[in-house]
Amino acid sequence: MTIQRVLVLAVWFLLIAILPATAHAAELRGSWTATPQEDGVINWQFVRPHNQHGHSMPLNEFTGLTESQIASATQTPVQFELRRDAGVLSMEGVFRNREGAGHFLFRPNARYFDQLQSLGVTLDRDERRDEDSLFTLAMTDVSPEFIRSMQAAGYRGSLDQYVSMRIFRVTPQLLDELRSLGYGNLDFDDLIASRVHRVTPEYIRQMRAAGYPKLSMDDLVATRIHKATPDFLGKMKDLGYNLAIDDAVAFRIHRVTPELIGDLRDLGYTNVAADDLVAMRIHRVTPEYIRELKNVGYSGIPVSKLIEMRIHGIDAKYITKVK
Repeated sequence: MTIQRVLVLAVWFLLIAILPATAHAAELRGSWTATPQEDGVINWQFVRPHNQHGHSMPLNEFTGLTESQIASATQTPVQFELRRDAGVLSMEGVFRNREGAGHFLFRPNARYFDQLQSLGVTLDRDERRDEDSLFTLAMTDVSPEFIRSMQAAGYRGSLDQYVSMRIFRVTPQLLDELRSLGYGNLDFDDLIASRVHRVTPEYIRQMRAAGYPKLSMDDLVATRIHKATPDFLGKMKDLGYNLAIDDAVAFRIHRVTPELIGDLRDLGYTNVAADDLVAMRIHRVTPEYIRELKNVGYSGIPVSKLIEMRIHGIDAKYITKVK
């Protein structure tokens, strides 16, 4: 048995020994592990029977845990807390070289849901109001203060919506920046979609610099999903294609690339319309297909005719067979 395992077990038995025998049933116990990420953020895993939570939280959110303890080159016993409005998480264990393990005790705040209702937060009829829910809310730090800040910004909704906002790091500062860019009345779904797909204020500014100043959030999300980014749009503009956003997204969906346009130009197909380029990709009118036709004596065929030929199954093999 490793020294770390011995220390973890010792801490756990000590924790059990000092707890009163009449501990409230709503308290939760389990084990935790910690591994480092970047910028002072730690990935925490909390495990209980039939239940596992993973959360990334910075060190400075914990009371009683220091950087020197985490970074210690030797096994270092630790005892620290995470204090939230939904409850208090007490943790004991060991750290070594920024990795740790131990056990936890969660004491939920049973009055938390009353606080939410006093703020007018909508709770679903079948929403669980137990220690498991309180544990999740504590981990995501859905505090009354956070809810008030979102309500002040115009977002009044259900508890699930506030949890989503917290998970995707919606803050009053973010809302102010989006509002300054003209996105002050986003509904909840658009707001969360912007976070999921990384439509940040910086990305919006980059799109504007690329010549797209008045895009809807739906359009911005679509450009992120399909990678119609400022870099891609700039390359297309250099090739003579000042694309509308719908066309740019269609180019990405159907793989109309700068390389494809270059190959077509080498074959004599310059200034092909955007719609025709998409149609060529849809119907598999590739540079290779055009070369094969040229090899059997058919060159300079108009784009519309190439598409028609492909639709009807006319290729180099067919032409060779019927000659």
